Amino acid sequence: MSDGTVRVFASFAVKADQVDAFLEAARKTLVEPTQSEAGCIEYDIWQDAADPTRFAMVEAWESEEHLSTHLAQPSLQAAVAKLAPMAAEPPTVHRLRRPAR
Repeated sequence: MSDGTVRVFASFAVKADQVDAFLEAARKTLVEPTQSEAGCIEYDIWQDAADPTRFAMVEAWESEEHLSTHLAQPSLQAAVAKLAPMAAEPPTVHRLRRPAR
């Protein structure tokens, strides 16, 4: 990956009775559409092995510009609004860069 690669790690918890619905909706409205966006290197959802209500979205983008374009997509805002009622707490989002060598 180039030095301009941006990674995003978002962790969140889902209400216990919403896990299956959340996974289905997240895959259809976020993961699948985003994987085909320009500049997307990786975009996938991971479930905590010890706590099935906890998830992480792991992303890698070619550049800040690609990530910014993704974040501005109306479809992303719609997906977040659809998933928000399933959340047990607000997400924690970290935008990461590899440090200079």
